Amino acid sequence: MDITVQILTTLLSPLVVGLVLWKLGEVGIEKRIKSDAIRDLMTYRGDYASTEFRRSLNKISVTFHNDEDIRMDVRHLYEVINSPAPNPKSTERSIVGLIYKLCQRNGFKGLTEYDIDQAFPENKQAPQEISDIKTNVGDLENTKISE
Repeated sequence: MDITVQILTTLLSPLVVGLVLWKLGEVGIEKRIKSDAIRDLMTYRGDYASTEFRRSLNKISVTFHNDEDIRMDVRHLYEVINSPAPNPKSTERSIVGLIYKLCQRNGFKGLTEYDIDQAFPENKQAPQEISDIKTNVGDLENTKISE
């Protein structure tokens, strides 16, 4: 009986270890795919008329097909974007809400809607015009003298 247990243990131990490693790898791949989909949506969120944004939204739909709440939020976002009277603020809020929900469900717990909203591309200030930028030390000195 001892020999049978030893033989079974010797044969089954590597099999169990292999199955555990395979399952852990599968979970890691799924997590990476979800993270990539969220990253793509965040990257293209500022230009929701672009092909890349639509593609990233489709990627979210496919990647999170098992999550009914996410699918409903994506559907709502499509309705807001394709509305006959588009409202940019409403569209922005829907995008931020979807990204927030995706982040919360996928391990980015420290990220808030405020953080996402502040990082929204349209909220950035426009860069200075070239004529406003002082190009050399002489320009800076002349500015100080004239002030």
